[in-house]
Amino acid sequence: MMLLPWLLACGPSPEDIAKAIRADNPVQREDGAKIAANVDDPSVVEALAGVLADPSEPVRLRAVASLAELGATTAGPALRARLAAETSPTVRRALADALGRLGVVEAVPELVAYVEAHGADDRAQLAGLWALGALGARGLQGDARTRALTVLVNRRDATKDRSVRWVTSAALRTFR
Repeated sequence: MMLLPWLLACGPSPEDIAKAIRADNPVQREDGAKIAANVDDPSVVEALAGVLADPSEPVRLRAVASLAELGATTAGPALRARLAAETSPTVRRALADALGRLGVVEAVPELVAYVEAHGADDRAQLAGLWALGALGARGLQGDARTRALTVLVNRRDATKDRSVRWVTSAALRTFR
């Protein structure tokens, strides 16, 4: 029964994973970012945050997913900045989701901008609506709470899309 510790000891070190995330080859960066989801280490989190602006969309997407899976709240500022700058709809959706999953309450302005960048019936905004609800459940206060509630109520009242209305209503129910 001594096999499990031996197998765990044979895995790549956090330094090896961080090195793979920073490699010149985008496939190595993507693979490193994927493996990183299982290694909660500050050097790995730092490397993942460092590739949020990577030229390769799959690398950016995998880095966002791994940061969320790790619960890397220290990456909140980097995720917020990337949401404001990201052009890929797929990565933007993942960023909004990650900010909600991580409970980054400071991300309300970016999430509001994300939602407002979509039409009232555009389902691409669902991740942002959900994220605002996730933050509301964490007890948003003050101006952040007011901004989140305002955009959610406005979106609920403006949409004709049932999915958008349902997610928006669910998000509003998290605010107490």
